[in-house]
Amino acid sequence: MIKAELEFPFSMVSLALEAILTLPDALRPTHKSLGEDEVGTRVGDARVFLQTFELPSIGVFLRNSIALYDFRKLRNGNLICCSYFDAIPYGAVKEFLIHMAMAHPIFGFACMAKEREHRNRITTKLGINTIESWVGRDTQKYIPGLYWWTLLPASLAEKHGVPLSTIIGKALEHIELEGKQHLLRFYEKPEDWQSAAVMSELYRSLPGVFDVEKLRPKLQGPTTFLELNAIINAWR
Repeated sequence: MIKAELEFPFSMVSLALEAILTLPDALRPTHKSLGEDEVGTRVGDARVFLQTFELPSIGVFLRNSIALYDFRKLRNGNLICCSYFDAIPYGAVKEFLIHMAMAHPIFGFACMAKEREHRNRITTKLGINTIESWVGRDTQKYIPGLYWWTLLPASLAEKHGVPLSTIIGKALEHIELEGKQHLLRFYEKPEDWQSAAVMSELYRSLPGVFDVEKLRPKLQGPTTFLELNAIINAWR
């Protein structure tokens, strides 16, 4: 499964939704629902839907037969669109990110779900308990990661002191989009992330990019949940 995420300022909710509703037919959602496993109701005419849409406090799911979009507000006040694609041509992922860039996301990416978990999820044993947590996703603190496809605005790279020239030099493909947005592909196929040794070196050389390997040693010392939770919270 390919997972894509795009984070937007909440003020861009209408523009982000318009981008989703104007995707090519294969990716355009046809139904909306409040539950992930619900069929939901038909979206119908996109213009009418946009005019009457109000984002529920719990968010909304938009879907078709091969794509699911989880559209909701984050705790930091921004908007997130988490997208999940089954049996999608790899070229369509690139076109999806190019299309969604029209709404000027703060950050975006697409990769295998396993890559996202490897780079931004930790599992810790504390006594008999196993604790799993998402980390490194706060764009105010760092660039969350560099994935198969990464949509990186120059403003976010500058904010975290990450030289774009270095990142672009390591990418297999680079496209500069409107508004100084940079779309980068770091390996040929999404499953190649496990064998892309160059990425470990790149992460180590860029302090402004979240690197889960810098967090892992800090998780060996805590002996109580409060100690562990304090460390994890500092790296969210």
